[in-house]
Amino acid sequence: MKYEVICMNKYLFPLLFVMIFLGSFQASAQRSESAAAYSREASAIVSKYKKELTQIRKNVADVEPDSAEKPMSPYLFRLLGPGVYYRSVTEDKLKMDYTLPGANTSIQSTGLMDEYRRINTSIDEVLFEAYAEHPERFHYHDRQIAAETSVSPASAMETKAEDLASIYNKVEEIKDVAQVVDSVEVDLQIKKPNFWTTTGKFSLQFTQNYFSENWYKGGNNNVTLLSNLVLEAKYDDQKRVQWDNKLDLRLGFVTATSDSIHRYLTNNDKIYLFSKLGIKAAKNWFYTVSFEANSQFLPGHKANDRRTYSKFMAPLDVYVSLGMDWKPKFKNGNTFSLALLPLSYKMRYITDDEEAIHASYNMRGKDFQQDFGSKIEFNSKIKIVKDFTWKCRFYYFTSYEYVESEMENVLSFQFNKYISSEVYTLWRFDDNRSRKYYDDTLGFFQFKEYFTLGLAYNF
Repeated sequence: MKYEVICMNKYLFPLLFVMIFLGSFQASAQRSESAAAYSREASAIVSKYKKELTQIRKNVADVEPDSAEKPMSPYLFRLLGPGVYYRSVTEDKLKMDYTLPGANTSIQSTGLMDEYRRINTSIDEVLFEAYAEHPERFHYHDRQIAAETSVSPASAMETKAEDLASIYNKVEEIKDVAQVVDSVEVDLQIKKPNFWTTTGKFSLQFTQNYFSENWYKGGNNNVTLLSNLVLEAKYDDQKRVQWDNKLDLRLGFVTATSDSIHRYLTNNDKIYLFSKLGIKAAKNWFYTVSFEANSQFLPGHKANDRRTYSKFMAPLDVYVSLGMDWKPKFKNGNTFSLALLPLSYKMRYITDDEEAIHASYNMRGKDFQQDFGSKIEFNSKIKIVKDFTWKCRFYYFTSYEYVESEMENVLSFQFNKYISSEVYTLWRFDDNRSRKYYDDTLGFFQFKEYFTLGLAYNF
C-alpha cells in the first residue's frame, strides 16, 4: 500500500507540473492572440483614420451621403495624439458592471452609432494594454487638458490695442538704422508733412446781343463779360488746428445803348477775403476766431445817373468774431461749417467824400462806424452728382439795433476741364440802409441772379 502511494506521488507531481505549464502556455497564447487582435484592430483604425484625413484634405466629394466611410470618429485622436492617460479607460475596465460606452442611452441606436461604439471599445482595449505594458510613455493626464483655457479666434480678434501697450513699451527703440542693417548703406530722406491744401478756379463768361434798328420787337444791344477768380488755402494738422482762407474776386461789365451817360456799367464787382482759425475743443467742435473783409474794385453807377454809389474801399466792411465752429466730416470732398459767434465786431469805413455813398449807407457826415453784436456763419460745399456742385454761404449779423444778412447759392456744372455753367443767386437783407432802398413788395430784401456759360479752369 505504501508502495502504491509512493508510485502515485512519483507520477502526480510531474503530471501537475505539465498541466500547470500547459495552462500557462494556453493563457499566454490567448493573451498574445488577444493583443495581436487588438493590434490588428488598432492598425485598421489608424489606416482608416489616415485615409479619411487624406480624403478630406483633397476635398473629395464623391462619397455617398449615407456611406459609413464619410463620418470621422473623434475618438481616433487618442491613438494618434500625444501620450495621455484617460481615466475613462481604466474606470470602465475595472468596474464590476462594465457595459459598452453608450449602451444605456435612450437614443435609438443606428448603424453609425454602433460603429462608433465598436471603435471606442477597441481603442479602450489597446490603451488599457498600453497603460499596463508601457506606463512610462504617458506623460499627460486628461485632467491637465480639462484645466486648459481655450481661446476662440473671435475673442482673440477683440483684443484692444490698449492691451498691447505693455508689450509696445518693452520694445527697444531703434535710434540708428545701422544697428540692424550693419553694412547695408541706407539713404533716408525725412520729409516734413505738408498740412496745406490749396485750390484755385478761374472762369470767364461772355455773352452778346445785337438787334437791328428795325427789329420788330425792339431791343437793346449789349455785351456782357463776367470774370471770377477764387483762391483757397486750408491748413489741417489732423489733430488740433484748422485754418481756412479764401479770396473771392469778381468783376463783370455790361454795355447798354439805352444809357446815355455811361458806356458800360459794372454788373458784378466784389472783393471778398475770409479767414477762420479753429482750435479743436471736442469732436467736430472748434474754438474759432473769424475774420472777413468786403469791398469792390470800380465805381458803381446806375443807368442814366451820374452819382457814384460805391468805390474801391468805399465802403470797406470788416468783421472780427469769436465763438465755436461745428465742422462734421463728410466723404467725397463735401464740407460743412456752422460757426456760432456771440462776440462779433463790425467796422465800416468809407474813404471817399462822395455824398451819395454816405447817404446810401446811412452814414451822413461820418467816414467810420463800428458796431458790436453777434453773428452766425454757414458755409458748405456739396457734390450732388459727378461734376455738379452746390455751394452755399450764409451769414447773419445783428447789432441788436439793425440786421444785415446774406445768402449766396452757386450751382455749377463742369462739362469738361475748360467749360462750365453756373447759376448764381444772392439774397440780401439790410435794414440799416437809406429808406429809399425800401421796396413795397420786398421790403429791405434784395435779390440778384445770373446764369453763365463759358470757360473755367481749376488748379
